[in-house]
Amino acid sequence: MAGSYKHVVTQNGNLRSNESFVDMIENLGDAYEMAEEMYGMIWYIAYHFGAPGAPLSEVKAIVEVAQKNYKEGLEMAKEVNRQR
Repeated sequence: MAGSYKHVVTQNGNLRSNESFVDMIENLGDAYEMAEEMYGMIWYIAYHFGAPGAPLSEVKAIVEVAQKNYKEGLEMAKEVNRQR
């Protein structure tokens, strides 16, 4: 896959800088593939780890909460990757 999660995350798990990201993604098709992969990952995680077996309406609510709090998620990722 030309545009993927691995293209926007560094070897130590951090999100690439904007400049580095632009170097890794060659065109909008690559950017879309990356967004599609990450979108699928969000829903997979919400269902399998947030509400296994729950109705999809509950999974949707988890995804909406995550969207509203994504900056907290970015801070968690920085902390986890700082400890590596």
